[in-house]
Amino acid sequence: MKPQDVASIALLALFGFACSASSQTSKPATAPGADLGGVWYPSSGTTLGAATPDNPGQQFVWLDAQGKPWKGPLPLTPWGLEKFKANRPTGPKTTEIDSNDPDFQCFPSGVPRIYLFLYPMEIIQSAGRVLQIFEYGHNIRQIFTDGRGHMQDAEPTWMGDSIGRWEGDTLVAETTNMNDKTWLGYGGQPHSTALKVTEKFQRIDHDTLMIDITLDDPMAYTTPLHTQKKYLLKPDWNIQEFVCEDDKLNFLDYEKKVAIPQK
Repeated sequence: MKPQDVASIALLALFGFACSASSQTSKPATAPGADLGGVWYPSSGTTLGAATPDNPGQQFVWLDAQGKPWKGPLPLTPWGLEKFKANRPTGPKTTEIDSNDPDFQCFPSGVPRIYLFLYPMEIIQSAGRVLQIFEYGHNIRQIFTDGRGHMQDAEPTWMGDSIGRWEGDTLVAETTNMNDKTWLGYGGQPHSTALKVTEKFQRIDHDTLMIDITLDDPMAYTTPLHTQKKYLLKPDWNIQEFVCEDDKLNFLDYEKKVAIPQK
């Protein structure tokens, strides 16, 4: 074999190896776990609590250890109770119980309150991140699944810092570093900056997504709070534009219709 033939064969082998490596690295990465992607709409059956003097509606249905609806007032600490009282207005318009609601001022709703609204959300997955796009307020949330830890020495934010991991077909997300400006629902239910929210996302069948939510905030509550959210797949839907500032003038009118007069 001539020297130039040996060189040609070596060059072809090197070229083939390079093409193979390029082909391997150019393949799109796939996320582990289940496919949670799609547009999802909340099932009202697990969204709204009954309207009572202690619960003006549009609340989470908190569950006890047996999975039954929590009875009685929420287990607030003394700090939480003072925060709760401060969130409720004391002016002459006593029927407008939520007129100082940060949501009515077009601030982000925070986690987990963003799940209370009857608007769709879209989930987009990649190898190292799960992205949630909420139509309400057009909030965007990133849950990083690439093994990173929580950010250190960062300022608290409205939606918090979310990291996640896959346990089989279940995405387990943990959110911390939230400011204390958001509420847990209408009526002024508070939380502190110590709040940690743990969510378990599981697609129980093709058209149903369940989110198990646990709140741990020892500064505001004497025991963790637990609830579940059910979402239904809407394959033909798209997330629409939502501009809170265009609608905020209607919030007080809506509030007057749904509020329960205070005694």
